[in-house]
Amino acid sequence: MKKRWFVAVALVAGGLIFTALTLMKDAPTTGATLSDGSTVQLLKVGFGAMPYDSFPPLKAALAPYVPNRWKSRLGERIQVTFNFSDGALGLLFDQRIANGQRKTTGNQFLSRIEFIESKGFVFDRKVYGYGSSGGVMLIREQSFPRRDPVLHMRLYEQGTEKLLFDVRVPNPDYKSSVEEWTPAAFPATQTVKPLTVTLKRGPASLTETLLRDEDYELTSTDLRWTATRPARQVWLTDATGNHAYDFSGLSPFEPAWKLNIRFRRNPAAVFGDDEVWRTKLLPLPAALTAVRLNAKQVVAGVELSVAYVSAAGQVQDDGSALTVVPTTVTSQGGVSTGSGSASGKNKAYTFVEVGQPFFSLSHSTLDDDTELIVTVRDQTGTVLSSHPANSNSYGGSGQWTRLIRFTPTADTTDVQLEVIVNRGRTFEFLVTPPKPANVSVP
Repeated sequence: MKKRWFVAVALVAGGLIFTALTLMKDAPTTGATLSDGSTVQLLKVGFGAMPYDSFPPLKAALAPYVPNRWKSRLGERIQVTFNFSDGALGLLFDQRIANGQRKTTGNQFLSRIEFIESKGFVFDRKVYGYGSSGGVMLIREQSFPRRDPVLHMRLYEQGTEKLLFDVRVPNPDYKSSVEEWTPAAFPATQTVKPLTVTLKRGPASLTETLLRDEDYELTSTDLRWTATRPARQVWLTDATGNHAYDFSGLSPFEPAWKLNIRFRRNPAAVFGDDEVWRTKLLPLPAALTAVRLNAKQVVAGVELSVAYVSAAGQVQDDGSALTVVPTTVTSQGGVSTGSGSASGKNKAYTFVEVGQPFFSLSHSTLDDDTELIVTVRDQTGTVLSSHPANSNSYGGSGQWTRLIRFTPTADTTDVQLEVIVNRGRTFEFLVTPPKPANVSVP
């Protein structure tokens, strides 16, 4: 009798839980209607590891206990985690077309996002693209007011500049205290051999939003750096973790900014023998053939290896043999990678599929100062391909592979791969921000 009573109670409790789960709605989100009639919802704002579960907490906790035959009644569940370690803010969205069906292709529905600092400065950030996973879309921004406990955002529609959202949310990267920076006096000089940079003036003394050539002086004890104009990269950071590429991207209310300047030699510059690696001159592979090389070299601290050179096609590598089959890639620039198993042989292989002849070049992880200049030449020295337009890379965990495509001429009989390890030099100057501008009433 007691057993029957227990079973009856369990069945009633299960029924109540199922009813509650079925009727339970997801937590309310911030939504807007776009000009084309589709709707978009701002689901979450996060930082660092950003998990998302479309079920609210109670429903998510009880869902595992629902019998399998009832689970379909719970509705669609999306569980996904975005991880990024570069100090960016993540905004997660759900977009649906007019009939309520989820839109899984990420179109550009936002033109820009304004982050309004409590002191009145506006971080006006253009939106350049989206990431997606599990049917939801992610936007990442690297500059926002991290000193404010509440994040005030205004989001505008692409093409119309219609205000879609004006929201305030808890700041996921709020910093109650920051180790402040102190700006340097100008002119300021730094040396990272063989270069010396003298910054004549900082943003506070400039009317332009970008650093100009006349704002600094560059000298070198190695003429290989200055015989050709070196490439220059400039970016700004602040003590809270923000990152921008011009003077309008950071708050002028910060005590100081860090002006970062990186120089690398022009690809046309002269490089030393210890910075260059070349394969031997190799016969151009015939159609649907590949030649394994397994050539390796450490150049300027970077581990380099060339696995093989191949004609256009899908190159299947089972660890002992290379097999090339016709490619399904329709464009010369197309590339795909994957794995499979040889029919009837039960032997697994990895493959890369490229629409042009190519070298398979691998390298160890590069630091931010270092780039590879990669060139393919034929037996006459004619350049058939050069970095960076021909590079596609994949991999991870300290090892990356680039597929170096090239286009032979009618006279090409032999080819050679050249890799230059171009190590840059980076300078950091603490500078006074310009006078506050671009301010708004919060």
